[in-house]
Amino acid sequence: MAPMKRWAAGAGAGAGALVVLAGGVFWFGGGYDRWSTDRALTSACDGVLPADGIRAALGERRLKSFADRSEGGLDDPTTSLRVTCGISREPGENTGKNVGEGSVTVTVNGVPTPDREDRRYESLYPNVRAGSLPPAPLGQGWNGVFATSDSGTDTEATTAVLLDCAPDRGDLLVTVEADVDHPLGDSPFDNPERRTAFARIATETAADASRRYGCDAELGEPLKTAPLPVNEDEYVAPADTEGTCAGIAARGKTVTRAWESERGTAPYETCVLGDTRGDTTYLATAHYGPYAEGALHDYVERPGDPDPTETGQRSGVLRNRSYWTMADCPTDSAPAFYTLSTPRDEEKGTKSDRAYALATLKTFAERSAKTHGCAAPAEPSGKEAS
Repeated sequence: MAPMKRWAAGAGAGAGALVVLAGGVFWFGGGYDRWSTDRALTSACDGVLPADGIRAALGERRLKSFADRSEGGLDDPTTSLRVTCGISREPGENTGKNVGEGSVTVTVNGVPTPDREDRRYESLYPNVRAGSLPPAPLGQGWNGVFATSDSGTDTEATTAVLLDCAPDRGDLLVTVEADVDHPLGDSPFDNPERRTAFARIATETAADASRRYGCDAELGEPLKTAPLPVNEDEYVAPADTEGTCAGIAARGKTVTRAWESERGTAPYETCVLGDTRGDTTYLATAHYGPYAEGALHDYVERPGDPDPTETGQRSGVLRNRSYWTMADCPTDSAPAFYTLSTPRDEEKGTKSDRAYALATLKTFAERSAKTHGCAAPAEPSGKEAS
């Protein structure tokens, strides 16, 4: 009997060793990291994240989710849909820093926002963090933009996609913000494969979100490439502009350079004008859909200024001295909103300064509105909100 007991004990010990060995292989072979990453990607952001796309952008090491929240619904008449989550690499051991590729933050917003009063002191939608240069239209059947901003060893990229949902369902805005650490030198987004991998997170999330929330939007093509926004060296003379700055006149030494993106149907467009030294002197911006709603909210409701549109005003001067105008568009619930920020307080400027600013806004807004199929914008004016 004793030999049988010894055999049984030995067999049990052997089986236990195999279990421990298998567990060690699973853990040190990367099985746990893959399992943990799968769970994070499956549950975050209501399950609308493209797991393969996230891995393609951030790599195969262990990923974790953060700031995961979901509220409202696309068809909720009181609380708008807002789903947010972040995905990042695990911090390196005892360093407290993200390893390698950085992180992405994904936001899915229902458009428009019905509970604007509850969100008076915050922005309604994520901003397009484009630095000081124009973002590029995403194209390939997508109504969206790709923008980058570089500061030292930290590079940010924003991809935003706006979906036109089926009638009576509102719209969806998907925004992906990537934050990537890198050594001094070229931006990681200069690499077309990496740039496209991050941009695909937005388009693939938009496709999943359209199905998940019953948007049933017409989608663009699978993203083959992501456009690279214009850089500081790619300016042209105003007379040579063909995109978002087309038709705007030069002005002495004040406006001799222009930075522009291609003219498309993106929901957010800019034209940057600069002087002989390369400093920005004027910034023209076109806001459509959620960006029009969000811009008016940020300019008026958040600071508590009177809303000029409530009195029927269609153009004028904001409290920050930016000129603005509006245009009605067939597919948007909110009118398009166009602004021109100026290099100085126009109250101290000359009559000629104001005339140039109004003419610049008029040209920019009219050309943008025509491309988007909108009505002619209201004539820009110097009227303040009453």
